[in-house]
Amino acid sequence: MEVMGVSPIQRLIVPRVLAAMFVAVLLNGLVSVVGVLGGYFFFVYLQHGTPGSFLASFSALAQTPDLFISEIKALIFGFIAGVVAAHRGLNPKPGPKGVGDAVNQSVVITFLLTFFVNLVLTAIYLQIVPPKGS
Repeated sequence: MEVMGVSPIQRLIVPRVLAAMFVAVLLNGLVSVVGVLGGYFFFVYLQHGTPGSFLASFSALAQTPDLFISEIKALIFGFIAGVVAAHRGLNPKPGPKGVGDAVNQSVVITFLLTFFVNLVLTAIYLQIVPPKGS
């Protein structure tokens, strides 16, 4: 690609990183909705609670900034995953073993980075937004 004068960063990396960020945000929204609906189903149908009780306890504990921070985290995690995978994908060792090792390395590096970024973002969030009910 470089011989043809096309930047691999602009042509390959940027669209993939943006797509990873977009998909991470969409998946986070889907997981949030399914989680709330699953909690409702479990409480109302399996534990025979009342829908009003579920909504009252949910609104007593949940707050809107929780949704915002989860979307921000998803966006950042998608960015991290996309950048790490792109970097390891463009710089593998030669041969099929090198490609497989690059995939494994990108998974491990992404896991560790997202773990520590999550730790930092959660600590900042808990300092800025006080828990509901306190």
